[in-house]
Order: sequence, then structure tokens, then C-alpha cells
Amino acid sequence: MSVQSSLHLTETIRLFLCSSRDFFMKKLWIKWRGKFIKKLPILIICALVMGLSYSWLMKHYFNFTTGKEDALYTIESKIFDYKLRLRGKQKPTGKVGILAIDEKTIKTFGEWPISRRYYGQAYANLKKAGVKWIGYDAIYAEAEKASIDDVSKELSVLSKPGLDSKVIKQSMDNIQTLREMSPADESFLKGMQSFENIVMGYFYFGSKEEAKRNMGNRPRYENLESILSSEIQGIDMPKDKKLGDYNLRRVEGITLNTPHLSQGTGHFAFFNNDADEDAINRWLTLVANVDGHLMPSLALKTVAESLNREPFIFFNNTGIESMALVNRDDESDTIEIPIDSNGQGRILVNPRGPSQTFHHFSLVDAYNDTFTAAERKSLKGITLLLGATATGINDTRPSPFDPAIDGVENHASGMDNIIKGDFYKRPTSIFNTERAIVIGAGILFTVMLIYSPAVVSGLFLIAFFIGLYYLDKTLWFGKGIWTFTAIPCMEVSLMFTLVTLYKYMTEEQEKKKVKGAFQHYLSPEVIDQVLDNPDQLRLGGQRKELTVFFSDVRGFTTISETLTPEKLSELMNEYFTPMTGIVLRSKGVLDKYIGDAIMAFWGAPLEMENHADVAAGAAIEMLYALDKLRLEFKKKGLPDIDIGIGLNSGPMSVGNMGSGERFTYTVMGDSVNLGARLEGLTKEYGIKLMISEFTHKLLPAGKYFTRDLDDIRVKGKNEPVKVFHLMRPDFFPDPNMIREFIGYFEQGRRAYKTQSWQEAQDSFAKCLFMKPDDKATSIYLDRISHYVDEAPGQTWDGVYTFKHK
Repeated sequence: MSVQSSLHLTETIRLFLCSSRDFFMKKLWIKWRGKFIKKLPILIICALVMGLSYSWLMKHYFNFTTGKEDALYTIESKIFDYKLRLRGKQKPTGKVGILAIDEKTIKTFGEWPISRRYYGQAYANLKKAGVKWIGYDAIYAEAEKASIDDVSKELSVLSKPGLDSKVIKQSMDNIQTLREMSPADESFLKGMQSFENIVMGYFYFGSKEEAKRNMGNRPRYENLESILSSEIQGIDMPKDKKLGDYNLRRVEGITLNTPHLSQGTGHFAFFNNDADEDAINRWLTLVANVDGHLMPSLALKTVAESLNREPFIFFNNTGIESMALVNRDDESDTIEIPIDSNGQGRILVNPRGPSQTFHHFSLVDAYNDTFTAAERKSLKGITLLLGATATGINDTRPSPFDPAIDGVENHASGMDNIIKGDFYKRPTSIFNTERAIVIGAGILFTVMLIYSPAVVSGLFLIAFFIGLYYLDKTLWFGKGIWTFTAIPCMEVSLMFTLVTLYKYMTEEQEKKKVKGAFQHYLSPEVIDQVLDNPDQLRLGGQRKELTVFFSDVRGFTTISETLTPEKLSELMNEYFTPMTGIVLRSKGVLDKYIGDAIMAFWGAPLEMENHADVAAGAAIEMLYALDKLRLEFKKKGLPDIDIGIGLNSGPMSVGNMGSGERFTYTVMGDSVNLGARLEGLTKEYGIKLMISEFTHKLLPAGKYFTRDLDDIRVKGKNEPVKVFHLMRPDFFPDPNMIREFIGYFEQGRRAYKTQSWQEAQDSFAKCLFMKPDDKATSIYLDRISHYVDEAPGQTWDGVYTFKHK
């Protein structure tokens, strides 16, 4: 082969392959184009919802890093609260408790604020009981004035006659001391100094407006130097940064304890509880920028001191990256504190439960040393937070567990979290997980909504909610990770709602089209059931057991020749109307009109186990309807008409047959053809209604009058078929006569099949006597006469073969 021939062959093959590829691609496109276009709106809806959900999540990440609360955070916060309530109350470690200024304390000491003279004795008793540290969720910003009794005591000394100058001077000095520090404050101060391990609290104002409103013209950081002994020293910060460059909790003013009382300890901390916009305490700020000094919170300072640790804060370029408590005796021993990802130094509190979850020890019991044995056991090695819990003086705040919980318990929960290490957290890594859930759920539901009906999608939606809940409970929330699950839930819910609405609107239009197409040959009830399950009308056939019906007007050609087109139309319309009504009322399908013939069937699309019974009943009803029509036609001067009906039951192919654009719902198959043949044979036997043996065996026993008419072999078929005459109940006036007639006829049939010609002739003669115009009987008498002269032979099977259709 030459090079040129090879090139030519290669080019021919290439063109063939290209054309084949184009042909098959075109075929595939034509096949899938309609489906794709139909599903395209659903795809667009899902894509838009998924895009909006993803964008909303990304916007939240930006807001969260800047410390701004948005709608998504509010929703997720409520879900977080609900998850906590589902989880239930947790048992505290027992290393943190509340020293409560409770109702019992107020009732015993009889006043509020209670005098500070009681604290010194209370602290002495607590130290004796083994209390480790006490933190103040309270402030003593003003000195307690000396009581009248204290002043009166000194004045009574001066009132005595003959006092020397030294006594007078001493009394005057005592009075001056009372002005500077009352005995109650002095007792309080000595009690703190004696106990030693005290963290005094103070509070700050977070905005200049708040500071000005509460502090007036006082310096915003008055006596700041008195608390700088508690400034956090362990700071790791980029060299080019300073504290003011970060978005920390900024303090615009402070209110401290009195200078005298502040001398009682070297440990100070702020006790502010910062709430979300819905006023619920979920977070706890651990550090704040106080005029360029990084100061600790009450929870951080108290727990650090009680554990003999030093807080270390690690900054990156945007904020606090991490926080740890380092053992003062062993720097390798650290407690990591997971802070929020916005770098503000907050922890997401894992609240232990509602009010009274932590052990409350009454201050009056501490003063009187009247603790129970169990309380004394609990006090050993414990750290207490002093706070007011009595109604009317307590600082109540809403929490995820309780609409009114003492604020001191939020500090206690934060401390207990640090001790046990079971914080809740939102690490930056969870953002990737949340994005993946949104994208994955969106894709999954897009596929589900495209290919599944609404009920299946709805069940899958519920399964998704349940699955996500347990996934969150197992992998995230159950392990202390707060994962946002609202967006994927809202995403798939919105997808489901919008797509379901779209499907409903488009399916309603489709239903109108279907009703318009099928209302003329399906009953309204059947149409409704078909609309509920449109797959029943899909293009292509199903193999089902059905009963088919054929009827034909006898002598129609002669009738049509005697009538004008208008009169013929009038006659046929008046005939078709009641007959069609009977088919539809019995939930059958009017397949088609074939000239003067009617074709119908039962058992599809509506499932019908008794399709043969229903078809037989409808056929008999048509014969009665025909009687009425004939009377009306006679009155109108129209020709008399008669019909023949054939019924057959068996496997048939049923469905929409035709092209994708134009089709009809019909039946096909040998069983259908046999039904048509039976209708044609009714005239041969002079009967109105012929049924096959297949229909006969499906009829309820004893419900209908039927006679075994013949064994026949129709043209084109080798297998014989037994046929029956389905008789009207008024075939004779008396039902017993019908039974007698059938008995004679079937006796004759049995004798006929055994070639007992005389016996058969006698039986058929009785039938003819009862019904002289019975053509079927006459047929048998004629056959017998023929066979008497010409015996059919031993191989004769009694089957009559028809040479015509």
C-alpha cells in the first residue's frame, strides 16, 4: 500500500470516528436535553441558596474577628444555650465555692450594707477551716463611717472632769483616727492581712460615656498605681507592637476599693461580667487593657494564685493568640487556656448549671463558725468567691441555664473550667469544617431534590437534622467545640421549601394538562390517583393482568347509509355518551373510539384486583342502557341498533404508547387481540356478550349467569379457547329457568364433545324449546346433524375453528 493510500485510509477512519462521535453525542444530548432543562430551575434555586448560605457564613467570620455580633451569632447562641440545657447540669470540681452574703446573713446582721466589723472574724474562721483563697466579687469603694457608739465612747472620756492633757490629746487623736478609718474598716483590714490570700475586686467602665456618667470629674484611673502589683508580666508580643495596637477589652475608667482597704492585699482583679447583646453571659473576659497595663480578671487572677501559677499571654500581629498558666515552681507545667479566635482574650464558659450549682457557704456561718461537718470537709483546700446572693442586693444575670443567676457563679464556672480543662471553644480550624458542611449539605440536597419526590426529600431532611445533631453531639459539642449548625439547617430547609414550592407550582400546571388530556377517557377519581402517582402514565409499557372490553354496533354500515351525516353524528353521540359514562364510573379507561366501536379496559392505571368482575358488571349495565336508548331512538325516528361485546382477561402491555411529544394511553398484546375477536364472534352465536375462559375464572362464583358456549380456535391462533356467554339476569323472567336452561345446554355440550349425538340432540332440543330464538342452540343442532352424516373421527377434539376474524 502506498503512503498516499495509507493517508487516505487514516483520514477516512478519522472522519468516520468523528462523525460517529458527533452522532452519539447528538443522540445523548437529545435524550438528556429535556431532562436537563426540566431540572435546571431546581439546580439554579439550590445553587443560589448554597451561595447565599456560604456568603452569610463568611460574613459572620469577618464580623466575629472584629468582635461584632450579627444575626447568625444571635441564632447560634440560642442553639448553643439549648444544647447546654439538653446536656444538663454538670458536677463542679469542688475546688471552687461561693462565700454568700445571703438572706440568712442579712437577717442576722440586720442591715445592708453589713458592717465590715464582721469580716475579720469570718476570715479567721475560714482560714482555720482550710480555705485556700478568697476572691471578691464585691467592691468597697467608700470607707465605712464610725458608728455613733464609737464616737460617743471617745466623747464620754473627754466629758470627765480633771483630765490631764495627755488623756485629752489621746482622745482627740482617736477621734481623728475614727474619721480616717472606722473600727469596722480596721477590723476588715486586719482580717484580710491575717488571711493573706485575698484577691480584691474592682470594676471598670467600658466606654467614655459610661465613665463620665458614673465618675463625673474624678480622674478615670485614680489610684491606678495601687493595683499595678497585679499587672500581668508574662507577655510575649511582637517587637513592633504595643498593647494599644490590639482590639482588647479597653477600659475607660475604674472604680477601686478605698486606699486603706487596698493595703490589705497585693492582689487585685476586675470582676466585670460582659454579656452578649441579648444580655446572656456566655463569655468571660480574662484580661483588659487598663491605661496601657494588661490586667487580669477575677477568675483568672484567683485561679492562678490558688494554683500557684503565673498567667502568660502570647500575642501575634492581630491579637492574643494563646494563654497559659505556668507553674511558678516548674515552668514546664502549664495549663493551656483556649481563648476565642477574635484575639480579645475571652473564654467561652462551660456553665455548670443553674443557680446554686456551686456550693454556697453563708458569711454568717463563717462569722459564727457554725459550719456543718460536711461543709467543713468541703472547705478544706477550696477557693471561695465572695458575692451577694440575697434577693434585692444580688447581681443577677441571665445565663444559658437560668434567667436570673448570681453573677458570681459565672466567675466560678470560668475558674472551674480552667481547673478541670473542660472549656467550650471555637477554634479557627472549625471554620473549615463549617464551610465543608455548608457546601456538602448543599450539594447533597441539590442531588436529592432533583431526583427524589417531596416526601422522600422531606424524610431525608428530617434524617439530616437528626444526623447533624448526633454528629455534633459526638464529634464537636460533646468534646467542647462550638460548631455552627444553624446555617446548614437553614440552607437545606430553604432549599427544600423553595424547590417544593417550585415543584408544586409546576406540577399543578402539569396536573391541569393531564386532567385536560385524560378527562375524556378516565374518571375523575382515577385521574386524581394517577396525579398522585404520575409514574403510572410513564412512556412505555408495563406488563399487567387486565380485562379488555370491545363493543361494536351491528350493521353500522347499513345504518350510516340511511342517515344524513348530522343524524348519524347525533345517533352515535347519544349512544357513546351513556356507554362512556358507564366505563368511567366503573373506574375503567376509555381507550378509544374506533368508528362505531368502543375499546376500554380495567386494572390500570388504577390498581384493581377485581377488574374482570367490574368489567363484566359494566358490560351488563351497558346492555340495559342500550334498551333505554333503543326506546328513545324509536321515539325520535332513528334506526334501531344492537351491539356485541367481547371481554378477555390476561397479561397485556399497558402504558403511554407513541412518541415523546404525542402518545396515547392504551393496551397491546395477544390478550387484547383475543378480546377483539370475541366481540366479532358474538354475532356468530347470536348473543350480546361473550367472555373468554380467562375472564370467566376471575368472576366471583355464583354472581353471574354464564353458559359454557364453545371451544374455539380463532384465526391465527393454534391454541383453543373456551368461551362463555355472559347472560343478562333477565334472560328468563325466573332465575331458576336460567339455571335450568344452562344445565340443559351444558349437558348437550358434554354429550357433543363425546360424540354422543342423540343425547346431545335431546339436551339442545330442550334448550330450543325453552328459548326458540337461541341461535347458539341452533348452531349445535346443525353441527350434530352434519356429524351424524359425516362423523368427525376419533381425533376430533370438539374445538370449532373459525376461518375468519
